[in-house]
Amino acid sequence: MSSYNFIKKPLMFFIAFAIVIAIMTIILSELLNSWKRDIIEGKKILTEVVVEKLSKSAENFIDSLYRTQFFDSDSLTKNDLDLIDKKLKQITESELVQISGTEGGFFFYRINEFYGYAFPTSPPPKPAFGPPPRSYNIIKEQVIASIEKDSAIVNLHSFDPAIFPLASKPIKVDSKLIGAVWARIHIERDLPALELNQILPIAGLFSFLGLIIALIVSVRSRKNMEDIKFGLQSLEKDTSFRFNKMPGMFDFIGSSINKLVTQLSEIYKQKQYLERELYQQDKLATLGKLIAGVAHEVKTPLAIIKTRIQIWQNELNKKEKTSTNDVISPEAMQLVVNEIDRLTKLVKRLLVFSKPVSDKFQFINISKLLTQIISLFQIDNGEDIKIFTSFDESVPLLKCDQNAIEQVLINILTNSIESFNGKGIIRISTLYNKEFNNLTIEIVDNGPGIPDDIQNKIFDPFFTTKESGVGLGLSIAHEVIKAHKGKIYFTNLEPNGASCTIQLSLL
Repeated sequence: MSSYNFIKKPLMFFIAFAIVIAIMTIILSELLNSWKRDIIEGKKILTEVVVEKLSKSAENFIDSLYRTQFFDSDSLTKNDLDLIDKKLKQITESELVQISGTEGGFFFYRINEFYGYAFPTSPPPKPAFGPPPRSYNIIKEQVIASIEKDSAIVNLHSFDPAIFPLASKPIKVDSKLIGAVWARIHIERDLPALELNQILPIAGLFSFLGLIIALIVSVRSRKNMEDIKFGLQSLEKDTSFRFNKMPGMFDFIGSSINKLVTQLSEIYKQKQYLERELYQQDKLATLGKLIAGVAHEVKTPLAIIKTRIQIWQNELNKKEKTSTNDVISPEAMQLVVNEIDRLTKLVKRLLVFSKPVSDKFQFINISKLLTQIISLFQIDNGEDIKIFTSFDESVPLLKCDQNAIEQVLINILTNSIESFNGKGIIRISTLYNKEFNNLTIEIVDNGPGIPDDIQNKIFDPFFTTKESGVGLGLSIAHEVIKAHKGKIYFTNLEPNGASCTIQLSLL
């Protein structure tokens, strides 16, 4: 019952409004037609009057031309014709200057030319060489018909955008037809109702169709509003919910809500990323100062110890072994040297935190660098590890610390290979975004992925899941990429595998 009432009111309004539109269209159309007829008839009468006055004004001059045998002579010069045209033009202008939009002149049958043409109220530039081209044939056909019928003619002519009544009257001298006088009045500016009259039926039809559409829209609006309400309730429970496509303005509302929710989700993710970056930066700032001081104090003593032990080792090699020297054996000394080498490597890696990249950047071809790195891993791993590549050929040269970037890529590939337990597939791709002028390097493997409970710790210094690992590889990679003003992050893939994405700006 409520649905019936919802439809009933718009339908009654629709019927009433349609009847009003139909009646108003008919009345306005008739009024406009009547107005048009009155204007046209009045202008026709006015052109007849203008032609009559123009004929009388030029009567004496044309008589004098006839007496000089102007209409029968073939010996008139161009100068003679120009003088005659000028005189007739003056007569025409004097008669037409008082009536806006009126032009006229004379046509002489035997000469087959227009003379005395004038349009004194025409806006600049004023025509000077007879009727305009688009009107020329229309006027000529009517004045010839008027001469041949020996009668005055008044007809309405039009072409886009001109509308004009044209009057013509034969000119006689001593009962002999020698030409005709003509005049026309432009009335297109007086008849804006003509276009309105054409538009009214179309406007009425479109109004009728608009009402039908409005009725349909009003009926469907309720359902769409219910869908919006249901969608908002679903969105409160599940932020991944998105509105489907809907008609009209409701689609704009749904799309706007979708965009807003997506933007808020991105802002939230960006906030989390920035918080992690800030936390990482705070930790590494403190750690960097500590490491720089420790490295400076420890590096020199370690070098001296290593040198001294190597001297002992050389001396022992020269002497025969005795029971008293078993404690300081070459094997023991070599063990000490190996451990010192290990400490030295650790110190060197710690120094990266104080200065992750060198000051001297150079332009490199990233595709070439990746190819060189991949060849090393393929040699070492044979057929057990398959590496596939997809390089964007449009990538420009990258300005960077080549050694640092190389170490980052080697470290990531090493981690991927170690996650396979000896066998797996790695896909490496590059992509250049011209709009933002940045490079994306993606390394994807089909390994077990990164456990959820350690994803936020993989860049922490000294954090490792390997028995023999130090936990500095990804931390150094993070610092190197950050020093290049880029981003590095890992994403787990379904059903298995992980993706490492590196974004570097080419600005």
